[in-house]
Amino acid sequence: MINVTSISVRSYDLDYLSVFWKLNDQDSERIEEYDFFILRSIDGAAGPYQVIAGPFYNTFRFRDPDVQRLHKWRTYFYKIRMVHRATQTVREYGPEWLRSPPDRIALEIQRREALLWKEFAGRLIYHFPRMTFGQRCKHCWDTGPRGNSIARETIQNCASCFDTTFVGGYAKPMAIWAQFDPAPIQSIKTDIKEIHISNTTARTVAFPPIQARDMLVEGENRRWLVERVSTTEKSRAIIRQELVLKEFMKDDIAYAVPINADENLLHNPAREMTRPMDLETIPQTARLPDKLVTPT
Repeated sequence: MINVTSISVRSYDLDYLSVFWKLNDQDSERIEEYDFFILRSIDGAAGPYQVIAGPFYNTFRFRDPDVQRLHKWRTYFYKIRMVHRATQTVREYGPEWLRSPPDRIALEIQRREALLWKEFAGRLIYHFPRMTFGQRCKHCWDTGPRGNSIARETIQNCASCFDTTFVGGYAKPMAIWAQFDPAPIQSIKTDIKEIHISNTTARTVAFPPIQARDMLVEGENRRWLVERVSTTEKSRAIIRQELVLKEFMKDDIAYAVPINADENLLHNPAREMTRPMDLETIPQTARLPDKLVTPT
């Protein structure tokens, strides 16, 4: 079966995005035996993906005009689906988005960063990308008498959009490894009630890209709002993401977002990059002497 070796997304125009892909030059099969499809997801790297073009073959470029790039944080993710007509074998490649591709050094740094969080310093959490596209919530999004949008929310704690103004609220979540700093708790007393505020910082790998207003959920059901994202880059390729977080109040509608996860899932690293050793396993030559001998 032929293989897609690389996918890239490029554009110097706000009206479209161009998707390019390359095939392995060493494959000897006929490309006419395969159909190619373009899949796209908005906001969420995990999906849901929809087929926006295809089937076609012997084509290695697609221009997507159905984009709205005026939003600062909206991200379009693309996949290539390849189907063998005779056997109906399906392969998918991606996702890819508009970004600076990492070179070999950046790829190695990304690999080591991912190993560090997964094996030693990280925690398995859930990343919920906040939707910036879709159907506006009819319960909380204000509209004028003619149906035109006034662009404001009329209520809070909306169960239909979870205060995002888009139906569903968040795209499909993805489990990622991240490292959290300790979160101090601050208590503020108002005329109505006492408010407990908890802010912290965290860091994670380059993928998936995290945007402001996304939600992170820990294994203990602590839910965090991403307030700010800063990155460490090499030649504009992201190798680490630094996050500033604010914990949601317990009465916030964010706690109503459903999570379907294995309750036995291990949220801490299974290994910690250490070698448990005792005196029985330490070589004789490596042991300390029983007494300290002062040279004469």
